[in-house]
Amino acid sequence: MIKKVFYSIYFFVQLSYVITFAQPSGFIDEVISENWTIPTGLTFDANGRMYVWEKGGKVYIVENGIKSSKPIIDISEEVLNYGDHGLNGFALDPNFLKNGYVYLMYAAKRNHVLNFGTPAYDPNAETLFQTTIGRITRYTLTASSNFMELDTNSRKVLLGETPSTGIPILVDNHGVGTLAFGLDGSLLASTGDAALAVDGVVDDTKNDWFLEAIKLGFIKPEENINAYRSQYLNALNGKILRIDPATGNGISSNPFYDAVNPRSPKSRVWSYGLRNPFRFSFKPNTGSPNIADANPGIIYMGDVGWFHREEINIAAKGGLNFGWPIYEGIDFLNKAYQDSKFFPTNHQKPIIDWRGTFAQGIVDGDAFAVGSPQFKGNKFSGNSSIGGLWYNYQQFPREYQNLYFQGDYEGWIKAFRFDTKGNPTEVIDFVSGVHPTSFAINPKDGAIYYTNYFYPNIQEIRRLSYNPNANRRPTVVQSVSPNFGKSPLTVNFRGSDSKDPEGTALKYEWNFGDGQTSSEANPSHTYQSTGKVATFVATVKVTDEAGLSSSKSINVFVDNTPPQILSTSLDKVEFFDNAKDFPITLNAQVSDAEHPQEQLNYLWSVLLYHDDHIHFITSSYKPTGETTLGVVPCDAQTYFYKVTLTATDPEGLSSTYEKTIKPICGLLSTSPEQIDLSVAPNPTQNSIDIFPLSSFMNKTLKVSLLYTDGGLMMEKEGFWPEIKPLLDSKLVNAERGLYLLRIETDNFSKTFKVIKN
Repeated sequence: MIKKVFYSIYFFVQLSYVITFAQPSGFIDEVISENWTIPTGLTFDANGRMYVWEKGGKVYIVENGIKSSKPIIDISEEVLNYGDHGLNGFALDPNFLKNGYVYLMYAAKRNHVLNFGTPAYDPNAETLFQTTIGRITRYTLTASSNFMELDTNSRKVLLGETPSTGIPILVDNHGVGTLAFGLDGSLLASTGDAALAVDGVVDDTKNDWFLEAIKLGFIKPEENINAYRSQYLNALNGKILRIDPATGNGISSNPFYDAVNPRSPKSRVWSYGLRNPFRFSFKPNTGSPNIADANPGIIYMGDVGWFHREEINIAAKGGLNFGWPIYEGIDFLNKAYQDSKFFPTNHQKPIIDWRGTFAQGIVDGDAFAVGSPQFKGNKFSGNSSIGGLWYNYQQFPREYQNLYFQGDYEGWIKAFRFDTKGNPTEVIDFVSGVHPTSFAINPKDGAIYYTNYFYPNIQEIRRLSYNPNANRRPTVVQSVSPNFGKSPLTVNFRGSDSKDPEGTALKYEWNFGDGQTSSEANPSHTYQSTGKVATFVATVKVTDEAGLSSSKSINVFVDNTPPQILSTSLDKVEFFDNAKDFPITLNAQVSDAEHPQEQLNYLWSVLLYHDDHIHFITSSYKPTGETTLGVVPCDAQTYFYKVTLTATDPEGLSSTYEKTIKPICGLLSTSPEQIDLSVAPNPTQNSIDIFPLSSFMNKTLKVSLLYTDGGLMMEKEGFWPEIKPLLDSKLVNAERGLYLLRIETDNFSKTFKVIKN
C-alpha cells in the first residue's frame, strides 16, 4: 500500500476516529477565504499581499480578503494535476518587490515534456497518469502592473529543461514539494522518492512504469532502484536540493558539488535519504548571508512516513542522510529494504516521530514518549506529516512565541517547544479537525495563515491569530451510547457538555445522518434497518449567541458489530528469559458476524516501555507475522513489552487486544567480584573498557553489542584484548544514541546501557 498526501486521503469520506481539541485561550482559528480548487500553498510578500496557488497550476492574489478575479499566473496547460502531483511549490524572490521574480515547482504533463514546440504537441491532450518529470521554472511579474501581470516571455527553466534533466515522476505520488529561499539567497527544493512502497523483499526493477521511464529518458538504468533512489546521490528523488536561482546549477558550497558538472544531481543535493518531505521551512535567525559558507539556515521538515512512523527532521547542515528507505522514524528498521549497497554508515534520526499508539521525541540522545516529564503534552497520532514553520512574531503572547508549528494532514496543528540545545520539551494542541497543506506568516498582522483542503467540500484559507477580546467559537463535547448494534438501534446522544468560552447559551443542531434532525442538547434517535450494514455520520452543530458555530461528527454503526478477537498466539505468554532474544509469532483467530475474514484489516504494534518513555519496535498490517523481543538491561529501571492487535472491519468498527510481556531478570552470579563489573567511559565517543579488568583478563568472554530494538550489531567470543579493538571500531562508526552491551562468561551475564555521543 502506498500512503499519499493528496490522493488516497482525499477520497476518504470521513475519518473514523479524530481526536478534537480547542486552541489555547485567546486564539482564534477562522476561515478567511473559501471556494478554491485544491489550494496547495500560500505565501506573502513584504507588503502583506497574499499569493495562493492551486494544484492545477494557477496562482491568485488575495488582498484585503478578496481573491483576484483571474489568476496572475496560469500554467495549467503544462501542469500534471493527478494524484499527489501538480503545482506544489511556489516562492517569491527575496528581492521580489524589485525584480518581480517568482519560482514554481510542479509535475509537468508528459505530452508537454516530450512534444511541446513540435507538430506532435496537442495542448488539449488529457491522459491518465504517465511517467514524466518535475520542473522548477522562473517567471517575472511586471513592476509596471504592480506585480499583477505576468511577462509571458520571461519563462526560464532552472531544472527539467529536457526529459533527462527533470525530477523523475515515476508513480502517482511523492513527486515535488516545497520551494524556499535560504538566508544566503540559495533556492532549496524538496522532492519525494517517486517509489512504490512494498511490504516484503520485492524486485520492482521490472515494473512497466520504470522500464518505460528508462526508455523515455526520465531515468538512467542505474536509477531503476525504486526507493533506494533516496540514497543514491546521482538521483534527484528523496532529496532537499540547493540551487542557484539564476541558473539552476548546484552551488559550489554544496556537500557533493562536482565542479566539472554543476548541473548533475549530486551537485544539487543538500540532504538525502527522505521519503516525501512535502513541506519544510527555515528556523528564523539562522544561517549565513554568505553563500560560500554553506549555511542557508536550519531546516525543519515534515517527512511523510510509510506504514510505521511520521517524522519531523532537522537539517542543521548539508550532507545529512535521513535514512529512508532503510530507516523510518527514530527506532524502526525497514526489513523490506536491506540491500547492503545502500546502507548508510550514519543517518540522522528525526527529532520527533509519531503514528499509531504513541509519539516520541529525542531528548539528549534518548527517546521519550510524549506525556513524559522530558517531553510534556497530550498523546497524539497522525498519518501524514505535512511540515510547518517557526513562529517568531509578537502577535502571539510571549509564551507562544519561538515555537515550531507543525501540521498533520489527518487533522491537526500543534506547536512544539524546544530548549536551547534543540531538544523538544513540550507539544501544545492548537487546532484539530483541519487538513493543512501549507503554512505562512503574514508580516503585517503576525498571524499564521494556512491552506486547508479535504475532498470534496473543504477548500479554504484559514487564519490562526490571537485576540483575547474576540468572541470565540464554542467547543463541542459530544458522546454517543451505544455507537453500534442491531436495528432498530436506539442511540443516546449527548452534547450538553459543550462550552462557550464567553459563557453564553448554546443552540444545538443534530443531523443524525439518515435525514432526521433534532434541536435538543441530548437527543435520542432510533436508526432503522437499511437491509444491510450501514454507517451513519451523526453531526452536531453548536452555535453561540453571537452566531459563531463549531461542529463535530461521530460514526454510528447499524446492523454491525465489531470484530471479535477470539484468541492469539500470545495468550499464554507472560514472561521471557532475558538472557537471550525472544522470538514471538503474531497470529490471532478473529471472527466478524457481518464481514468475511478477507475484508478485515489488522494492525499489530510492538512497543518497549522503559520507565516513563516508550520505544517503537515494529508494526505490521498483516494478520500474521513474526518479530523478536530483544534483551533489556536488568537494572533498577522498569522494562516491559506491549503487543497490541487492532482488528477493523471495512466500516471502521474495531476491537483491540493488548498483551504485556515482561523480562525475567536475576541472571547475575552471586560472586561480589562479578556483580561489581562496570564499563567506562559511559557515555563514550569511541572506546570502552571493563572494570575490574584484572578479574576478567584470563576468562573467555562473549560480548554482544545490540541496538535497543534487540538487533545484533556485533558479537564476539574470546579474551578481552581480542574483543576490545572490534568493539571500539563499532563504537567509532555507530550513530549517537543508546545501545545495549552484554558481557557473558561461565554462568555470569550482565547487560549495560551504553550511550554513544
